[in-house]
Amino acid sequence: MAVLRFIRGNLGYLLWFAFYFLISWSILGGNWQAFGWASLIYGVSITIALSPVGEVLLRAIYGLRTASTREEKEYLLPVFEEVYEMAKEKFPKLSKNVKLYIEDTMIVNALAMGRNTIAVTRGAVKTLSQDELKGVIAHEFGHLVNGDTKALLLNVIGNGFFALTIIAVRIIILIFRWIVAQFDGSGIVSLVLWFMNVMLELYIFAIMIAGQILLSATSREAEYYADYFAYEIGLGDELISAFYILQQISIPRNVTIMERLRASHPNMGKRIERLEQLQEVG
Repeated sequence: MAVLRFIRGNLGYLLWFAFYFLISWSILGGNWQAFGWASLIYGVSITIALSPVGEVLLRAIYGLRTASTREEKEYLLPVFEEVYEMAKEKFPKLSKNVKLYIEDTMIVNALAMGRNTIAVTRGAVKTLSQDELKGVIAHEFGHLVNGDTKALLLNVIGNGFFALTIIAVRIIILIFRWIVAQFDGSGIVSLVLWFMNVMLELYIFAIMIAGQILLSATSREAEYYADYFAYEIGLGDELISAFYILQQISIPRNVTIMERLRASHPNMGKRIERLEQLQEVG
């Protein structure tokens, strides 16, 4: 059941990771030996990224810290522990080592990463009530339960190898163009290489746009699943209240179709609507 939930909620991420793997495999030679090398490289990278070491590095990159002030310990930690117990009751397989961290920014936000990390910003602590914080933290537990954070890590790794592969191909083309320029008096071969370079850049552009649209659609769906988890454990009203606050403090603006397609989060009004419909039915 958990595996099916993970696949259903992260199908776009998994498909795009498979694409990254195929690109790397083809660049390495496209044979069984290349398959073995690609599998080894990806396997080691994924193992490190999903390990406690990888999670520590991620927390350091984001500048997260443990609760330290009296307000954080006495006001925030009890809220976190209450939601944690509710999440474990609904999903007993949830990691027993999830901890709360603080991000020192006044942006109202929360995030989950790896398998054992949930963070809230100082802005969220200052802006939201305890009940609203419960709803937001429950949403982040939903990301951990659905495996969104692990799937996202897979694509960060895949994107890294894809970027390195493209850099290598660009360097090879530049070297060939320089060599050919020294001996190609007619300029025909140089023109062919120039055309190949243009086609490569168009291919990369198309791939990146398609990837962004697919991954953004998957990310938006993951947000809905995480919202639903908050509702499942009985904190739907609290999350709705938090969303109304976020909707009030956000700056409305007109967005283009492409911006909508590339948005990682659904429209806040749509999220509120879905949760309110669940509350009415429930």
